[in-house]
Amino acid sequence: MIWSTDVISTVSSDTEPTFLITFNTNKYAFNAGECTGRSWRQGGRPWRGVNALFLTSIGTQRATGVPGLLMFLADASIGNLHVAGPRGLSHYLATLRTFLWRDSMSLNPIEVDPPVATALVHEPTPIFKDENITVFGIHLPPQSPADPVSALESNTSNMPEEPSTSRSKRKRSPSPKSSSKRQQVDETASDSANTSNSFMSTSLQGSFNKSNFSPYALIGDDAKEWLRLTIENMFPKMPPTPDEKKGRKGKKAKKVEESETVQPGFGGARHNKLVWHKERQLPKFVPSISNSSDPAMRETLCYVVVGPRYRGRFDPEKAEALGLEKQNRAKVCKGETVTFKVPDEKGNMIERTVRPEDVIGASEPPQVILILDVPSPAHIPDLTTAFETNPLYSRLHSKKIEDKNEYSVHVIYHMCGPRVLEDPRYKSFMNGFADSVHHVVASREHAPDPLTFTSVGGIQLKLNKLDSDMFPIPYYRLKPEKELSSVSGLPPSVTLMQANLHTDCRPVKPPQLLDVTDNFHPYATGEKSIPLSKPVLGAFRRSRSRSRSPSPSRAANEPGQDVVVVPLGTSSAAPSKYRNVSSTLIQIPNYGNILLDAGEGTWGQLIRFYGDDPDHKSGVWEFLRNLKCIFVSHAHGDHHIGLIKLLAMRKQLRVPPTSPLWVVSLHPILLYLQEFSDLEDLGLNSPDGNGVIPVLSDALSWRPARKYLGGVASENQPWLDQNKSRALARDMCESLGLSDFVTVDVDHKVRCYGSVIKHKDNWSIVFSADTKPTNNLVRAGEGATLLIHEATMGDDQADAAKEKAHSTFGQAIEIGRKMEAKNILLTHFSARYPRLPPASMQDNTTWAVALDHAKIRIADIPKLRAYIPAIKRCFQEIEDDEDEVETQNTATWGD
Repeated sequence: MIWSTDVISTVSSDTEPTFLITFNTNKYAFNAGECTGRSWRQGGRPWRGVNALFLTSIGTQRATGVPGLLMFLADASIGNLHVAGPRGLSHYLATLRTFLWRDSMSLNPIEVDPPVATALVHEPTPIFKDENITVFGIHLPPQSPADPVSALESNTSNMPEEPSTSRSKRKRSPSPKSSSKRQQVDETASDSANTSNSFMSTSLQGSFNKSNFSPYALIGDDAKEWLRLTIENMFPKMPPTPDEKKGRKGKKAKKVEESETVQPGFGGARHNKLVWHKERQLPKFVPSISNSSDPAMRETLCYVVVGPRYRGRFDPEKAEALGLEKQNRAKVCKGETVTFKVPDEKGNMIERTVRPEDVIGASEPPQVILILDVPSPAHIPDLTTAFETNPLYSRLHSKKIEDKNEYSVHVIYHMCGPRVLEDPRYKSFMNGFADSVHHVVASREHAPDPLTFTSVGGIQLKLNKLDSDMFPIPYYRLKPEKELSSVSGLPPSVTLMQANLHTDCRPVKPPQLLDVTDNFHPYATGEKSIPLSKPVLGAFRRSRSRSRSPSPSRAANEPGQDVVVVPLGTSSAAPSKYRNVSSTLIQIPNYGNILLDAGEGTWGQLIRFYGDDPDHKSGVWEFLRNLKCIFVSHAHGDHHIGLIKLLAMRKQLRVPPTSPLWVVSLHPILLYLQEFSDLEDLGLNSPDGNGVIPVLSDALSWRPARKYLGGVASENQPWLDQNKSRALARDMCESLGLSDFVTVDVDHKVRCYGSVIKHKDNWSIVFSADTKPTNNLVRAGEGATLLIHEATMGDDQADAAKEKAHSTFGQAIEIGRKMEAKNILLTHFSARYPRLPPASMQDNTTWAVALDHAKIRIADIPKLRAYIPAIKRCFQEIEDDEDEVETQNTATWGD
């Protein structure tokens, strides 16, 4: 059996390290930072066969790509998935309940608790085991405990750590086969408050049936059970349809469309009363020390992955010489010892015993992969103690393994935080392994920062020749802050971690970089000339000439012309080769920045646009200091999964902001932020007054706000006080120089708001969010300076647009005409259009098409429109084999 391991992504502005172990039958993923799904797709590896996901920590660095990845996997017909990770895993998965559920998937969380004291002297118990791999977990606490014994082996549990300091015994889950079965429920049970809920324990039922029940008040085992039931309800794996039972091929998995109305069950009516509490706050998760974003305070889980043992080859010549007949050969090959009679030299029958080792060669030792996440030097002592003292790990950590047939460490992935790799203790630890071991190192201090998504980078290089100001070259850095070669005392075989680094584990081969097409770096550095054909250059000249023609309808002194719009993501539903998911930046000169939606990968897009600065004084860090408002339109994942990463990075500012960041959104999104803050500090309601301040979208409605019934203010949800939200919004408007900021209810499949942003300087921007054509926008945004409107479908797809509650290009332009908007910018394009959307050029309206990373002053909308033929010609010359077609994944994120 051949098996291997691959680096899907590494440390960069866009990504964090993600690894994939591949067997013929299954795949196993390790970590899922932001843009994991997009990186995976770019590498061309299929989703199918993924059996388990292992997280080294729970937080924005290692886990914010989990929602998108789960959606991809569910829609790729992955029916059962095991997800393992340290404490807080169940809490994190449950926080996703308001926007993530799939009734085609069953998810089994394996939460690894801190170790018991006896772990020091015992062989470790695996946290996961199947026919291919056995996985052990090494817990690294956020700081060195008083008792070093507690830094070793891990117990497992499917429940989170209880908020109280007491700890009850937990049932081990050594393998997926031992996970508890889900109890069946009568889905037609009455919704009466006193209904018996047979799927609940007696203790939880007692709390659940009280009239004042609140999940937030649950503690201990009841809290853990609530999380378990919540996750089961999110991923119930509904029974197959009759067609599926017959094995009908090609039938797509049923997709669950999110709804703003309360339905029985999150995704399939599993436990039908739980849904009524879907938007009530989860039981509070209390971390072991704090939810600080300081790497030294991060709790991590390292993994030891042991591959299968392969028996030696059968030697038929030896078997023949020993007189081993066919029926006995099969038994010996199964590991049995056989005794049979054979004639001796004189013809007398004698007994002969043949053991497997008599005719079968030595077995191949199981290959071992280590995945080590060491976020700070403070974690090093606990890691080294585990490998010095634990019986299994100490045998792996040896220059010369006594029994060469036992284990063979082949490759170690090191994820090193600041100052870890140069720490003498860590170098000594690395050198303790056999010289044959391959060390693959991810360390931001020693890694370059090349562009991750080189296809769109290649297009940007070409468009930069059309207009260098409108299409700036994305930020990248090919030289590290410190060369890896400058670190003395490292083991002999050390490789810098790179995406597409492949290592064969059977047959055993050293790591090698796969050959992938790079459309950006050779051209950006001048190593090669940017490939611009004569037709493209001609189109560029003609477009530039047209762009210099003055717009007859535009006055030179019209207000708002210097406002800048930067599309950071223009794709709908899921990221693609040339587009990230939804996010649009508004730069208001002398006032600050507004972000409209924040799909996964928004942080990386911002770094590529603004550039990085190790001192946090300029570039993307200056942008963060001036970011004053994030408006999230609705709870579909492609519009907000990148939000928590942005807030976490804002907490790392070395020069703190001097004003708050107001996050305006619906209750489910604000609740998600509140609950995630139990795991990692996002800066909500910072004592200095300049943290993150949640504001309820409903409170800012352009017409009388609808009362929200999903939560209660007593559960630490102050935004549910609509008068308070309106007062906070007035502070936000004053900070940004706005005269008003209102939300507009639009026509989508879920509760969704657009927005109208009006400035004191007498200009306004209208943002449609996701919607069918609606006159609400027309009335609320009349006379807008700029309308940013979704245009998911071409005009030939009107029926599909209506079914999915989106707009066509023509419908979006028509809304702008009715509104009498002076400019229209179209965005949110379906993956049906992998290059440039097929927009018509035959009308005289001032509209243009948004492209990722374009820098568009409102005054330059006519110029961008004039560039469309040249941009179209540029995309047409991309090779056909780079085209993307709409796949089942395109509806994954909430299309």
